[in-house]
Amino acid sequence: MSFTSTSGSAQLHGSGQPQWLVAPEPKPAAALQLICFPHAGGAPSTYFSWARALAGYPLEVSATHLPGREGRTGEPPPRNLDDVVDALSGTIEARTDRPYALFGHSMGARVAFEVARRLRDRQAAPPACLFVSGAPAPQLPHVDSRLRFIDDDVAFLTAVGERYGGVPRIVIERADLRAGMVTALRADLALTETCEYREAPPLACAIAAYAGNADAIVAGERLTAWREQTTGDFSCRRFDGDHFYLHRGRDALLADILSHLQPLL
Repeated sequence: MSFTSTSGSAQLHGSGQPQWLVAPEPKPAAALQLICFPHAGGAPSTYFSWARALAGYPLEVSATHLPGREGRTGEPPPRNLDDVVDALSGTIEARTDRPYALFGHSMGARVAFEVARRLRDRQAAPPACLFVSGAPAPQLPHVDSRLRFIDDDVAFLTAVGERYGGVPRIVIERADLRAGMVTALRADLALTETCEYREAPPLACAIAAYAGNADAIVAGERLTAWREQTTGDFSCRRFDGDHFYLHRGRDALLADILSHLQPLL
């Protein structure tokens, strides 16, 4: 997992607490919304640079904000994926007066997928496209890496880094940096490692699947099998890099995303 945060101002959507969406650069008149879902242990600031990179487009970038990180550090991290999906679906449904698309990376891809399903159950307007990145198709046999059972924080972060990459050595070595992130990461990995797939009809929205070409987690059909989850258009593209290809390859990834969304812009 990657734990580098980007500083900057952000606006929380909705009224009262808790707040589940953050818009780094709010654009209430934008033609389209791109709602982004971070990886396990991730936070809204993961996508702040996306908002800046897309500032010239009639597109509002927002990111989901789970408890236990950044502005919600005083809340316990989530323990139940259904509760997260319910909360996010309700928040997003209230914003479907404008076209929107969903993007999720790693754990975020699975959450975005479940949110798209839940919105369908609510008979809400569907996303224009579901972008899934760095995650195997949910219907495939689940691989439980059991990282959640590693008690020692240093050993835990080392194991996470070996499986996913993106863990800076300084975070492993400094207890003050570990403390603010390990709890949320453990909780998120418990969600993903215990998540069970539920059979349901495929979505009607388009799905675009992405991955790094050196990411063994989504090798071969583990990525292309996302095709089974839609009756609409499907595309698959790999970029140079590992599980966190999207950091160094951000601009190329955003260009591909924009190519799918161009008819709505």
